[in-house]
Amino acid sequence: MIPTPNPIDEPDFFHEKCREKGREWLSQNPDKERPRDLWTAFKPLLAEGFANRCAFGAMWIPDGTVDHFVSCHEDMTLAYEWSNYRYMAGWLNSSKSKTPAADLLDPFHVRDGWFEVLLPSLQLAVTDVVPAAFREIAKKTLASLPIRDDERLLKSRREWLKMYEDEELTLEGLRRKAPLIAAAIDKRAALPNPAEFPAPSRRQVRAAYEHACATVQQKAQELIRGNGNSNVNARRWKLSVWAEIDDFQVVATLIAMEIATSTGAHFCELSLGTVETSENFALRAATYAAEILTETLGPIFSANEPRE
Repeated sequence: MIPTPNPIDEPDFFHEKCREKGREWLSQNPDKERPRDLWTAFKPLLAEGFANRCAFGAMWIPDGTVDHFVSCHEDMTLAYEWSNYRYMAGWLNSSKSKTPAADLLDPFHVRDGWFEVLLPSLQLAVTDVVPAAFREIAKKTLASLPIRDDERLLKSRREWLKMYEDEELTLEGLRRKAPLIAAAIDKRAALPNPAEFPAPSRRQVRAAYEHACATVQQKAQELIRGNGNSNVNARRWKLSVWAEIDDFQVVATLIAMEIATSTGAHFCELSLGTVETSENFALRAATYAAEILTETLGPIFSANEPRE
């Protein structure tokens, strides 16, 4: 999710052709569950206001839909209000259709830096920049909509990244089409170059990986013992970490030993097993394991979002 200019200017004739006609239709059809569509005619202007990017996916789409942020199921009286419309990919709009607006962060409230796309996983994540008043609803939005790591969005993110890496698209062009991917590239470019490490043996790689797996289990248990009352929402989480350094021998060794999976380019994912704990504890444990791997093997590893 990215900032969108708000308000978007209401189109000429919207009041006469949509709002007034819509209100008339509502008064004549009080028992109808679905209002008459008078808004699609204004979709091109709504799309223009969102720079033809999906309000929640934050990427350019060839054709979207008019989303009612407060759905017609919740409040039919807002069906014909321009301020209630957001531009959104059709499949994502269908996923959102019955989600209460109270469970979602309004795209018009999003500010710069509140969300980021992580490399190499290409998952969407909430950043520490989000003010405390919006942090919980931002996290709830990721949980309520398939925008964090749904394969349909991951596929689009991979394609935009590939177009840039294959020099089919400039960074400035990418910024217009998929701003969060461009921001992720900027962030990656700003990282210091890693120190040179001697290539570890396969035995050392295996030992480091097994130590990381054991570390996750141990760290999670320590967090549970020390903060048991914060673990009331425990679930079984799948844990993994990502290698984030291009063209490093450790990555190839991990993949060759089949203890990591290639995710494209020069990145790999290592599964660390599962833990029965809260999501917060699972992420902290995986972060600790990533730090251990980085110290041992040289490349930069980072914790992935735990998955159920």
